[in-house]
Amino acid sequence: MRTSAVEALDSRIVEAFRYAGASACLATRSIASFFRRPFEAAPILEQMESLGLKSLTIVCLTSLFTGMVFCLQTGSAFVRFGAKSYVAKVIAIAITRELGPILVSLIVSGRAAAGIAAEIGSMKVSDQIDAIRVMGASPVKRLVMPRIIALIIMLPLLALIGDVLGIFGGMIVASIELDIKASYFISSSLDSLTVEDVLSGIGKCFFFGLIIAGIGCYQGLTTAGGTRGVGISTTKAVVLSSILILLSDLLLTKTFMLL
Repeated sequence: MRTSAVEALDSRIVEAFRYAGASACLATRSIASFFRRPFEAAPILEQMESLGLKSLTIVCLTSLFTGMVFCLQTGSAFVRFGAKSYVAKVIAIAITRELGPILVSLIVSGRAAAGIAAEIGSMKVSDQIDAIRVMGASPVKRLVMPRIIALIIMLPLLALIGDVLGIFGGMIVASIELDIKASYFISSSLDSLTVEDVLSGIGKCFFFGLIIAGIGCYQGLTTAGGTRGVGISTTKAVVLSSILILLSDLLLTKTFMLL
């Protein structure tokens, strides 16, 4: 019994490394294809709109209410210990360095990774990808590259918007519930933030965008089993991209702290 359990664990570990390696190779090939002719900006712009701009509403709402709830929770605790003057500083630093980028990335992961895997997976099971190869085109350049480049560009911008709205939401609650003036909240937030705080959070999003698009595309390209397989690939894309975002966030945070 123990031997079979160890063998099953070993096979899962090997499969995880194989999956990570295959996804990384696909992402590397797609980025390399960006620098090869012909240069086509239209597919990238289309994916920037589809994956980025259409995620703006949910990103704005989530960031705003997260900042409000975060201020409500931390503010009440800070008031209890006589540290109300630090509320704005803590909220600004926490949102820009960690809370804003990771929440925005997870939200976009749930929407974009599922959409990418479902779209490419449907093309895979209906033999449209084979038709692209028959026509002499590269599925990686035609399908994968625009989505990866689009998310690498758009996710940091969405995170930046999320940071601003999160701090704004905290300001609203602080002025209503904690009797902190909006002008003081803004000035205190700006005084506490540094360029490194903002760049460390935004910098993570470049890697998160690569993870989301890379896993979504890989799951779509490896889809098998008809419409049922498309559903399985979609679920795997969301789950795996979310797990890797959280894992990479830990590694990137430690790396940025050492720089």
